Amino acid sequence: MAAAVTLALLAFIFYLNFLSRIIISPLLPAIKEEFATGATGVSGLFLALSLGYFCALLGSGFVSSRVNHKRTIQISIAAAAASLAFISSVGSMPLLYMGVLALGASTGLYLPSGIATITSIFPKRSWGRAFSVHELAPNLAFVTAPLLASLFLARASWHWLTAALSAATLLTGLMHAGTRAGTFKGAQPSLSTCSLYLKKTDFWLMTLLFCMGITSTLGVYNMLPLFLVTVHSMSKPDANMLVGMSRIATLFTAVLGGVLADRFGPRNVMGWMLLFTGGVTASLGAVRGVAVDVAVFLQPLVAVAFFPAAFSAISELSGPEERNLLISMIVPFAFLGGGGVMPMILGVFADHSLFTAGFVVVGLFLASGFLLCRMMAPARPGVLKQE
Repeated sequence: MAAAVTLALLAFIFYLNFLSRIIISPLLPAIKEEFATGATGVSGLFLALSLGYFCALLGSGFVSSRVNHKRTIQISIAAAAASLAFISSVGSMPLLYMGVLALGASTGLYLPSGIATITSIFPKRSWGRAFSVHELAPNLAFVTAPLLASLFLARASWHWLTAALSAATLLTGLMHAGTRAGTFKGAQPSLSTCSLYLKKTDFWLMTLLFCMGITSTLGVYNMLPLFLVTVHSMSKPDANMLVGMSRIATLFTAVLGGVLADRFGPRNVMGWMLLFTGGVTASLGAVRGVAVDVAVFLQPLVAVAFFPAAFSAISELSGPEERNLLISMIVPFAFLGGGGVMPMILGVFADHSLFTAGFVVVGLFLASGFLLCRMMAPARPGVLKQE
């Protein structure tokens, strides 16, 4: 019972963590208008956020190895609450950039310690289901972010929304302080340990597979509204509504992905999910009419089932002490590729009037993950360290 309560609390912390990072997107028009800046100026906020998140993930092991995973999570929560409070009070773009950079860094500390804590309180046979509950958080954030933005902007300014997120984050920190999970330290990053991982084929395969997973969710999500407006002549409200509604059912398939990972093994589930997601993503560039709506709904439905299996697979590659270090190495590069580089590649296709071809190429890229999963060695605990 205690493990289930801790998992629910960690999932809610992750929800606020993820929501704080994506809430900027629906607030961009209001921010642009308030500070009288151009699209380039406000879009640079995503780069600042990603840079902070990237650096914090890479360095999270230095924090958890000196304190412990529980305190690392508390540091992340406190820093995120402070960053959101600062953002809510800024009056200029330079200060907003500073706040967003700090927000990215503070939220980046959470994930490695959160994953390490979950694997410590549940047996290996239940990891898939545990991670599926944890992965409800980003999917719920995708659904609620535009709704919360609309609610606050209709009655107050965006400053009040970030202030409310700061208060909610601080409250969860107080609740988390009462838990006992995660009181062990993580592995400290070292040149020898990192170089050992970097020499292993499975490390790079897992990084590329995780990049594919992020591409299939965040990467496609970022570009899909523009694709629907540009290629299929949808209105902006209709495109945003369709994309938002398509995320509701993912709350159920995220859990299903964890159940399947426990039943059939994470590598099998990862491979089949990427194969099906790749096919649906490619179809977005090939279909017309009602079939587009169907593809938009099916694409995230299958894609989110990848992550519970992926976190289980990563956790199998190391012992509990090194697990946070491995995650802090794999996720930042995968996030940079899937959430940054791949959307930019789609943008290049769009600028050359090849938007549909871009989705076909991305779909084929995702489907190739099925073959990569077959190239990974059979699961053995700590395989990267032992070989």
